[in-house]
Amino acid sequence: MQVVFNLASNAVVTTQSDPEVGETTTINGQYALVIPPGAAVTVDATSTAASVALDAATELLVRYPMYDHVLYNYFLDSTDIADLDLSSGAPQPTSGTVSGGGAPTLDPGPVPRCQVGRGAGPAPVGSAPNSVAILPQNGVDLNPTFGCVITDTVDLTPFNPGTPGTDNVMMWWEVAEVNTTEDIAHGYNVTAGVNSPAFRQLEKIDQEPAGLLVYASVDDGVTWFEAPYLQPTDLVTSGTDLRVAFVNESTTKIYLTGFAILIQDLP
Repeated sequence: MQVVFNLASNAVVTTQSDPEVGETTTINGQYALVIPPGAAVTVDATSTAASVALDAATELLVRYPMYDHVLYNYFLDSTDIADLDLSSGAPQPTSGTVSGGGAPTLDPGPVPRCQVGRGAGPAPVGSAPNSVAILPQNGVDLNPTFGCVITDTVDLTPFNPGTPGTDNVMMWWEVAEVNTTEDIAHGYNVTAGVNSPAFRQLEKIDQEPAGLLVYASVDDGVTWFEAPYLQPTDLVTSGTDLRVAFVNESTTKIYLTGFAILIQDLP
């Protein structure tokens, strides 16, 4: 299911079936939250984006009871953007740090390469839902670099203080492409009378498009493991310092509209 909200008021506009790959949703003045598959979420006039996001993440634990905790981010406001690591030197998956699964084939940049808008600070906040993007590969440099979104470190100790950490996670995410048409107004020759407003549209794409690689780490990015979509990921060695990374080696900008990570307690 997909829930559409008004960008100004955050009120529910409508609910829709989850679009098929290739379908578009017009989001002028709006934004969309996609509910994970199998999650039973009730939406009514009192629902907010924050409550729908919480219910969706909580329902993932119902759908996958072998996991004990869930962390999620739909990038609704500047505090959600603050959960990303945008600094120089952020640990990035490379051929030397990926121990499980396939490693990126391109080089990492000097900083995570993503589009997030303006976060909290002295200037006005500029972040907005459906606006976090993993930039495409930079093919201009001699050594092309991948685009990436990397989370800041989350300490898992409070979730299970008796035996802190985890060695097994499962990732869900929602990605899309964004298309924007031009505002056209013509009054001459063969185009006389043509007036087309600009539209911003989310286009549904496969959740594992070519070039998208997703990783999890529980040792603060020293070691990464590739985490396929909704598949249990064995991290081999337990740890408490969780990070996740989304890498884009394609030539297309990919929008990350939300993700959740399910965490299993150590016995």
